[in-house]
Amino acid sequence: DDCSIVPYRSFLFEGSDAHYSYQTCGESNQFETWIASLGQGTVSVTELLDVVQGYLWSTRARVESEHMALKSVSSCNWINQCPCVECVLNDLWKGKTDFTKVGVTLKSEDASFACLSLPVSQSYINIAAKEGQPYQRVGYMYFADHASGSYMGWPAVDWCFDSGYDPRLRPWYSSGATGPKDLVIVVDVSGSMEQAGRARLAKAATSAVIDTLEWKDWATVILFNHGIAAQYSQQLRPMLDEERSKMKSWLNDQIWSQGGTDFQTALSEAFAVIERSVSAGDTSMCQKGMLFLTDGEADFTEYDFAQTQRKALQFSVALFTYALGSGAQTYITHRLACENKGIFYQLPDHADLSTAMSKYYEYFASGVELCVPSFTRYRDVVTGAELWPACLPSYDRSSGEQELLGVGCIDLNVMADLERMKSESYWEDFICKLSDLSKQCYHLDLSDCRLEKLRRAVGPESSCTDVAWESNCACADPNCQDNANFLDELGYFCDTWVGDDCTRAVEDWGYTAAGQESVLQQCRRSCGRCPQGPCQDGQCQNVEKISSSACRDKLTTRVTPNKITKILMASGFGVQLAWINPWAWLCISLAQSVLLV
Repeated sequence: DDCSIVPYRSFLFEGSDAHYSYQTCGESNQFETWIASLGQGTVSVTELLDVVQGYLWSTRARVESEHMALKSVSSCNWINQCPCVECVLNDLWKGKTDFTKVGVTLKSEDASFACLSLPVSQSYINIAAKEGQPYQRVGYMYFADHASGSYMGWPAVDWCFDSGYDPRLRPWYSSGATGPKDLVIVVDVSGSMEQAGRARLAKAATSAVIDTLEWKDWATVILFNHGIAAQYSQQLRPMLDEERSKMKSWLNDQIWSQGGTDFQTALSEAFAVIERSVSAGDTSMCQKGMLFLTDGEADFTEYDFAQTQRKALQFSVALFTYALGSGAQTYITHRLACENKGIFYQLPDHADLSTAMSKYYEYFASGVELCVPSFTRYRDVVTGAELWPACLPSYDRSSGEQELLGVGCIDLNVMADLERMKSESYWEDFICKLSDLSKQCYHLDLSDCRLEKLRRAVGPESSCTDVAWESNCACADPNCQDNANFLDELGYFCDTWVGDDCTRAVEDWGYTAAGQESVLQQCRRSCGRCPQGPCQDGQCQNVEKISSSACRDKLTTRVTPNKITKILMASGFGVQLAWINPWAWLCISLAQSVLLV
């Protein structure tokens, strides 16, 4: 007779009207068990994250296996969220919901995704039955499809997408699919951008790219014509919620079509931003990308090409170029992308520029298999609840090479009372671990073969070579991993070497020859030194539990709270930790003749 208990339909007795509830049997969820054990000192503060990671792994396994099985399915019975006819009004959720169902919002006519929701719903509903308390707190479990942008989620809610909403362009999705990144967005605002509404498209696309960025990413925007027309910042900025809003507001105050066109000045300043940011430590210390959009022509010499290539190699920058409209110069933009590990896009007037530019993160998602969830925080627009999703990508492995299938998330709120946790002494340690996991860098396993496949997937005009690559490209040996506990002679973990040339540790960072050799031996994956062979699964098989290691700032002084720690603490996210850049450390120590501690 307890109306606060949700009865869930049993999947074990298909066709019957059997329902169950763990709460009816007097069992509490993992959070309550964990809180009790924490008070007794028998568990660590991060063991709750092991439970969440286990749920994400199991749902990913189901998504991937069922996706393969359902490719040929043409129809099935699924729960439509637009509208949700079985949903009923709930005051806490401020709308109509059905806690016993997983709902689907389709953005394509492909029935396989809708049918995928049926087996996935078994996982979500089992988790909800064990962990959820939907009459007491708001929290979602959801998965978005990369091919179409379709969405499934628990609970089913009465919700139709706005015309401009695409889950693939939301921060939780791009953040869940990739590791941290630095991004410089360089946009042509010359007079020719007035034609065919190009300026309007460019502004909207720049805003859409900004929306894909999350607190662990760093970025800025440069607008150029015959010089630098406007620049958001001289160095990269951390993409906190407030910073994203300020950056998008700044776009509205700029002039988007005036003057001539100078590529060289714009690219030179973009690389100068990266150099200043690296020197100051204003960087994710992970992958770096530059998005360069133009609709015009400009002088660009062989010296300019050589300088761009030298800078891109020095800072490990992938250059994505976009030629917009009928008058756009394609030779220069195509060559820039090909020579600098990037992808070229040729887009006609009135093309969907926002989607094309926002999908830059597919590049960073293609060369890595993520085994550990990424964490973020957002405010639910419907209920106003502060939600903390843990997200993990799923992959399509049917071709022999993994391709991004989609991203699934479980809000920590499903199983934990975050507001209650915030008042406890262990909160900062808990947040430290969330931040630590989310900011780890990942080496991209992108061979020339795999990169060329990404280019040809865009279109034949994006190809950079006539070489006929094998159908299956080689991959790094999944057994070749960094020593997760290794600290180099300056106190840095292996993942801080992602994007740097480990063979130049002596020349660039002041390491001894022995110190450089240790980095090369212990950090083989981050340094890109793993042997190549046939692609195979198994990279995540030996991943340790999250609770098995302490937050890394407790192991080295080279991991310290940085300048945005106070901002994040004030905003509710907690401690934001960042790796001190080796270059910045070296510059400061040489200038001041002291060690930075």
